[in-house]
Amino acid sequence: MSDKLTCPLCGQKIDFTLVHHLRDEHKVEPETFRQQFPDKPIHSIGFTGFIKSSEVRKLGDILHYKLDVAGTRMTARHGVDHPLIPISDPTFVWTDPCQDVAEAIEHNERAFIYGPSGTGKSSLVRQIAAITKRPVRRVSLNGETSVSDFIGHWTVNDQRQTVFVNGILPAAMMEGHILQLDEVDAMQPEIGFILQQVLEPNGHLLLTDTGEDIHPHPDFRIVATANTLGFGSDSGLYSSGTHVLNFSWLDRWDVVVHIDYLPADQEVDLLRARHASLKKDLLTCLVTAAGDLRRAHAEEQLSTTITTRRLLALCSRLERGNEFARALATTVLNKVPPEDRKVIGETFDHHVGPLSKS
Repeated sequence: MSDKLTCPLCGQKIDFTLVHHLRDEHKVEPETFRQQFPDKPIHSIGFTGFIKSSEVRKLGDILHYKLDVAGTRMTARHGVDHPLIPISDPTFVWTDPCQDVAEAIEHNERAFIYGPSGTGKSSLVRQIAAITKRPVRRVSLNGETSVSDFIGHWTVNDQRQTVFVNGILPAAMMEGHILQLDEVDAMQPEIGFILQQVLEPNGHLLLTDTGEDIHPHPDFRIVATANTLGFGSDSGLYSSGTHVLNFSWLDRWDVVVHIDYLPADQEVDLLRARHASLKKDLLTCLVTAAGDLRRAHAEEQLSTTITTRRLLALCSRLERGNEFARALATTVLNKVPPEDRKVIGETFDHHVGPLSKS
């Protein structure tokens, strides 16, 4: 079956659809073409099938279509550009929990994602947004983000007029962005109370400074990430700076998703995709060592653990030609308490051994 069409105006062979050709070459709109040539197809049979199966529709000036993201059928936008749309990462590893987050974003459910540091929680949200072409406003609520940063503040503009400048939350709500709140288990309580009204069904935001009642854009989404579920840090690894969150606040999140470290084979594949020049045997040994150390941490034999982020940093140094001992020290050992260094160093030495010198 051919997906070539012949333009009756000039005889040129065109792939899939005549729409762009008619507009660019003949300054003719599809509606005018159909009136002039009612028996001539404007789309190929294959392209027509794609339009139907992908549920292509035009909203305003933007084409929307459906595609599969992590096993969920999501709405994506075609041909849009925005500085807050993330860049797609082809090496990102999609796991089962990713489907729950994708479904939440598609159906406007408030999603709370938690799990160990360096497991890709924030990256997951950004990769979903990259595929569907949705802008993301990302903010860390690690205690340094103030209420005025989050809600807005009064200031004097160039004309010496006193004006209110919207903060991160109202801007995302009005412009229809995904608001990604990182480290919510470390946020100031005042910000948590502000979020409560937004997290309600059909939630909105009342700006007390101006009296404006902001109702969210249909595309607005809100996603939170945290190392803990808000009940405190059982391991002690995240006890510094994290808070126990109010249960009624946690209850407002529609979906809670746990993201853990990748299975060993998938973690090796990720390291290989990012650092192809390193031997697979070496990468397998690094992941095996990290797995042993994570189990030791879970059994409270270590106070720290080895994240995927640390392995990626280690591989970057190795790929640039650093000796293994030097790379391990700068990316892993120097970041952990003195009492953990010996065990971590010996574990990597045991698994990597001669491979570190090859």
